[in-house]
Amino acid sequence: MSTVVRMSAEWEPHKAMWLAMPHDEEEWGDYFDAAKRSVRQLADALVGSESVQLLVRNKVEGLDPNITQHRADYGDIWLRDTGPVFVWQNQSLEAVTFSFNGWGGKYVFEHDAHVATTVAALAGVPTRTSSLVVEGGALESNGSGTILSTRQCLLNRNRNPGLSEVEVEAALAEALGCRKVIWLDRGIAVDHTDGHVDNLARFVSETAVLCMTPSEKSDPNGEVLSEIEAVLRRSQTADGCALEVHCIPSPGSIEGPQGLMAASYCNFLIANECVVVPTFGVPSDEEALQTIAEFFPSRRIVPLDAFALLTGGGTVHCISLQEPHE
Repeated sequence: MSTVVRMSAEWEPHKAMWLAMPHDEEEWGDYFDAAKRSVRQLADALVGSESVQLLVRNKVEGLDPNITQHRADYGDIWLRDTGPVFVWQNQSLEAVTFSFNGWGGKYVFEHDAHVATTVAALAGVPTRTSSLVVEGGALESNGSGTILSTRQCLLNRNRNPGLSEVEVEAALAEALGCRKVIWLDRGIAVDHTDGHVDNLARFVSETAVLCMTPSEKSDPNGEVLSEIEAVLRRSQTADGCALEVHCIPSPGSIEGPQGLMAASYCNFLIANECVVVPTFGVPSDEEALQTIAEFFPSRRIVPLDAFALLTGGGTVHCISLQEPHE
């Protein structure tokens, strides 16, 4: 029997959602406590929707008893990137562990390179290793063989030097079973991940994709967002279907303690019974929530104030990792 590998879509049923609690006060600075509260809020929103599995360095008191805590070694909380990518091999679940080099060597935290195998072991899922350097936030699947990603990230010399676009596509096909990669060129400004696609465009069905449009003329990502929309509107899935492109506003310029931050409504998380959407306390929050809700009529829409998380470089999708239901 031939081997069929498939990376599922995020809206497919989950067995569990994996999260991690911030533990490095020096790394988070003044936002350490607020970031921990945000993780608690996300975990609470997910309880009842699916099993919540939380990595901790030390036991956290006062959590919902339905949240399972695992004492483990990990650096920071970005499990989307440091954790494995769960895929189906025929009818069995496995965890692909890509090579991880600290987002191109920019943020190298002790233990992060081993988080993927740690999560897979705790989940009881067998692993398969890929030598490709890639983070989960750089990959967006429609569940039927099409992947969205960016050249800025996967073809970056700080990750896969010497590999051509064709060679990266072949490595992704082997690891994830994808039959087509739709390439966006670059990500939004000051994104430390070098253009992760989960800040840019997200599948909401096999053929429908959400991206952002500039919220105002002074939007710092106006040109990039227009480029992304144009690429998507002329793209097709692996099965030859034209993409249905829908737009939500950009949050615009969100300033943090170090200046402009990489804020995006596309960094939402699709859970079994809800969709958790990052918000930033700006007028476009409401329109983004309403538009995203249209694509998930059977799920609750849960806004989560993402400012504290964003000071660390990401938001809701970046800190979470779904384990598909077998």
